[in-house]
Amino acid sequence: MDIRNEDQETGAPPAGPPPAQNPAGAAASAPPAAGQPGPRLAAGRAGRAPALAGRPLTGWFALGLALLAAALLAAGVLRFGWSALLPAYFYLALVSIPLAVTDVLSRRLPDRLTLPSYPIALALLGGAALAVPGGGQHYLHALAGLAACAAFYGVLWLISPASIGLGDVKLAGVLGLYLGWFGARATLAGLLGGFVLAAVAGIVLIAARRATRKTHIPFGPFMLAATLAVLLAPALSG
Repeated sequence: MDIRNEDQETGAPPAGPPPAQNPAGAAASAPPAAGQPGPRLAAGRAGRAPALAGRPLTGWFALGLALLAAALLAAGVLRFGWSALLPAYFYLALVSIPLAVTDVLSRRLPDRLTLPSYPIALALLGGAALAVPGGGQHYLHALAGLAACAAFYGVLWLISPASIGLGDVKLAGVLGLYLGWFGARATLAGLLGGFVLAAVAGIVLIAARRATRKTHIPFGPFMLAATLAVLLAPALSG
């Protein structure tokens, strides 16, 4: 057991009575080796690493998310050009990534991402409404989409809270804003698309023996994927 103090480290004989041996504090009293950070410094360095749902944003994980973000942004430019709708789409594309990853890793859609998305989306779509032809009508449709999607998922949550979470209900209103902007067909396609994608993923996981019929699959990523797919498909949102 190492009970060295500063005098012993320098080779000088210890002064005064011998120190009390404390097994619990012995390890803490030993100074760090040369070139090695102390416990506080090491913790500080580790604390500065950004993380998403408890997983550090490093290596292939960070690279994959960056590539996904770049692909979604590039797809938005190809779909909408440099129009007034692009900032609104950019926001949805970028916030969808942490929402989906968090739902997959921790089975939740955090309020700190979903709730601020309401005023942000309303403001960005409101700005687009001032700049595009028929923008006022599109904005009213967006508000109707918000109400319809939130009400639809709200009813599902009341009927089967084990299948649909309250986070899904909160997210549905934001997605309804974007889908409603493009009309009833886009809204219906976005709503149904989430269930279709979830069903396909469930079948694949069951066939691969990675899940059973009772396995809970987070639904938020499928809602987001379906909405983005509809927005990027001119046949559905044209």
